[in-house]
Amino acid sequence: MRKQHFFQNRVAAVALAVGALASTPALAESTYGYASSGTGTVTANARVNLSVTVPKLLLLRVGSANTVVDTLSWTSGYSIPAASTVPTTGNNTAVNWDANAPTATAGTQPGALAVTAWTNAGSGTINCAVAAWSPASGGPLNSNFTVNSSGTLPHPGANLGACQSTTFPSNALAASTWTYVLGGTPASWSAGSYTATVTYTATGV
Repeated sequence: MRKQHFFQNRVAAVALAVGALASTPALAESTYGYASSGTGTVTANARVNLSVTVPKLLLLRVGSANTVVDTLSWTSGYSIPAASTVPTTGNNTAVNWDANAPTATAGTQPGALAVTAWTNAGSGTINCAVAAWSPASGGPLNSNFTVNSSGTLPHPGANLGACQSTTFPSNALAASTWTYVLGGTPASWSAGSYTATVTYTATGV
């Protein structure tokens, strides 16, 4: 019983000692100067080390904020010669067709996307990659999508078939508008709905 009481007292003493150390302010070094004659200048130096940690941050926004992924859509258009008739939904509609191939266009081009990036890393880069189209063939090619940039953040590649890395400055907001223009030869595309996702990746080094 005495043993247990002694052990408990020792544990309590150790706990008090640790608590006292934890509440003690951090100590710098200490020195002294001394002149036995009582004359002249004496000095005593004490040093304190300073340390500042700046976390690395990288931000990228293409279009909408948060988890919203913008969708850019095109609907091809046709004109039937010779009267340049624009077809409308329906069946068995009479048309003055001269037996020549219709004229096809890529359709109305969607609006531009606002793009911004920022980093405090030594340098920032951004690149792009286009996932496989679904369905895989019959529609436009990646190279049919030209991307025009206006601002301080250039698109990584003149078109989506030539994605490459481009840089943006450190500690300065890079901002642009990217306009996606669909070209190519719409008259050669097969009917269907084609989808793909472009992924932009920013990197701070």
